[in-house]
Amino acid sequence: MKRIFDFCFTALVFSFAGGCVTKTELNAEELKWINVYNVGDTLVFKEDGSGEMDTSIIVKKEIYYPPYTPLEVHDRYLPQHAEVKYKNKYLQYSPDGDELVGFIKRKPNKETVFHISYLYRGFIDHDLTIGSLKKKKKGRIYEFNVDHPRAESAQPKVIYWHEDYGIIKYITHGGVEWKRINLKDSSFLNDEH
Repeated sequence: MKRIFDFCFTALVFSFAGGCVTKTELNAEELKWINVYNVGDTLVFKEDGSGEMDTSIIVKKEIYYPPYTPLEVHDRYLPQHAEVKYKNKYLQYSPDGDELVGFIKRKPNKETVFHISYLYRGFIDHDLTIGSLKKKKKGRIYEFNVDHPRAESAQPKVIYWHEDYGIIKYITHGGVEWKRINLKDSSFLNDEH
């Protein structure tokens, strides 16, 4: 009888704990970074000097909740995740694609993790606020310094992100500039950024 009572009590505690979890939700301002892309979109870049072309393809766009793991991982909040993944011939360690942009909303009004990455060089903000990105913004374009002392010369050093188009340009550690050429309006690429 005690075993039945212990089992029922344990089941009741876990069902109560599972029922008290609060799901976080990414807001429209956060989701705008994800919504510039759709699966199947292509990002075609052209190198300024040689005219060499490089193409990335968006292979995944997902907004989801992971399985709830009480106490160990999630505490009282189930974090919402959002990510866009892409494939590129230079992603030798990630043949199934790598994350281009991602969010994790850990708590309702704080602790939103933001990550942007291209060709294994990225920027991460562990507690995103609107103000934390304003200093990186000029007009509608954000400039992310992703410099790393051990980066290869072909990896991005600076990534430029447009609010409507996503990544529009990057400059490598070797000083080579790659501009996106498959944009409806690319006149802003000639501005000094």
